[in-house]
Amino acid sequence: MSSKNLKEIADKARKNDFISISDLMTGIENRVFSRKEVSQLIFKESHKSLKIGITGPPGAGKSSLMNKLIPIIRKENLSVGVIAIDPSSPITGGSFLGDRVRINNAVNDDNVFVRSMGSRAELGGVTELAEDFSDILAFSGKDIIFIETVGVGQSEYSVSEITDLTTLVFVPESGDEIQLLKAGILELADVFVVNKSDRKDSNLLVKSINNILSSTKKDSKKIPIFKTSCKTDEGIEDFSQAITSYFKSMKDNKDIQEKQVLRYNRRIKSIVEKDILSQFWNEERTALLDGIDKASIKTKSPYELVDEIKGKNEL
Repeated sequence: MSSKNLKEIADKARKNDFISISDLMTGIENRVFSRKEVSQLIFKESHKSLKIGITGPPGAGKSSLMNKLIPIIRKENLSVGVIAIDPSSPITGGSFLGDRVRINNAVNDDNVFVRSMGSRAELGGVTELAEDFSDILAFSGKDIIFIETVGVGQSEYSVSEITDLTTLVFVPESGDEIQLLKAGILELADVFVVNKSDRKDSNLLVKSINNILSSTKKDSKKIPIFKTSCKTDEGIEDFSQAITSYFKSMKDNKDIQEKQVLRYNRRIKSIVEKDILSQFWNEERTALLDGIDKASIKTKSPYELVDEIKGKNEL
C-alpha cells in the first residue's frame, strides 16, 4: 500500500475512527504496513496515555476486572483502550478471542476500543505487536490503555517492559499466587490486586503478600494492594480511582518518566538487534545452516559451524 494511503488511514485513526485504528493494527500484523513507517507517522503523538499491564495466573478474573473498571473510568470522561492477549490457535495462530467476549462494557461506546490478539506461542505471551498496538491506541487519543496477558510464565516480565504500571492479579485458593511471588515477580509489580475477594482466605492472601513485600522491598508501603470482587463490586471503585489519579499525575511522576526512558532504550536495542540479525542471515548463511545434518552434529562443535557461517560474509 502506498505511503499516501497509509497517511490517510493514520489521519483517520488520530480522529478515533475505529476502522482506521483496526486497519493500522492489522496492516502491521500482516506486514502490509512497515512498522517503521507507521511509527514515524504516529510516535510523536503517542505519549499522553497511561499504559497499564494486567497480568497474573489464568483464571484470576483479569478480563472481568477490566470489564468492571471501564464504565467507572468512563465516568471520569477518560477514554480506554484494551489489548487482550489471548492464547493462540495452534492451527491458525490467531486469538481465541475469549477475553474480548468477557469485556462487554466496551460495546456501543465510541471511547472504548478493544483488540484481541494471539500470543503466537511466544515465551511470555506478550508480542512486540502489543507495544505497536498500544502506540496506535495512544495516537488515537485513548487515555488509559490496558494490556492484558495470558498469564503464563514470562508474561509478567514481558508486560512490565512495555507499560507504565504493572498490576498483578491473584485470586484466593488458586495455589499459584505465593509461588509466583516467591519467584521474584513481585519485584515487577507496582500494584497488587486480590480479586474474587468474596471467597474465603482473601484476607490471608493479602497478609501473605504484605509479609513478602515487607521482607524484600524497602518501599513496600508504597505498593498498594486492592481487594476486589466482580461479583459484589467490592474494591472496584477504589481501584478505578487509583488508576485515574495516577493518570492525572503522569506529567509530574518521575517513576513513569524513568520507566519511559528505559522502555525507549530497550526498544532501540531490540530494533538494532533485529536489523543486524536480518542483515546477517543472507541466503548463503541460511543455506549453510539448513544443510546441517546428522553427521555434522556429531563431528563439528557448534562453535566451528558458527565460524563457517560467519565466514559467509557476502551481505
